[in-house]
Amino acid sequence: MPEEADEVLPAVARQIQDRFGVPLDELRETVRSSPAPSFLPSAVVRWYEDLEEAQSLLTSAEDELVEALQRAPAGELDEEVMTLAQRVNTALTIRDGRALTVRHLLEDYPLLPQPATSRAVRRTGPVLSTTPVPRTAAPVSVPVRSRR
Repeated sequence: MPEEADEVLPAVARQIQDRFGVPLDELRETVRSSPAPSFLPSAVVRWYEDLEEAQSLLTSAEDELVEALQRAPAGELDEEVMTLAQRVNTALTIRDGRALTVRHLLEDYPLLPQPATSRAVRRTGPVLSTTPVPRTAAPVSVPVRSRR
């Protein structure tokens, strides 16, 4: 994942476009216009929008920290600066977590027309037997041993 804040959103958008074969804006429109969108596209769009929000919060927190550092006396970090630095750290963690979530969705969930991957097993038959179990005429007795 790119370390520069300006590179995270475009990099993730490129990964989304590579995965779905359409630009992000077109995917968003498709998800919004669909009455019942499938899980993967709708989840990716939702988490990307959350990522955009987190990037915006990170940018504003960084701007506030820079302003506070410029006002602070040289070599001194007061309570306000330390609080703003922690806010930047928290915003960065949130942004990176959301970017990782989008990456997880893109890498670990198969698209429906693709063959199953190692994490998704395609079944060829029903999970449970659909034939009735034959009943015996008389109940079967099982001897029980008692402990002594």
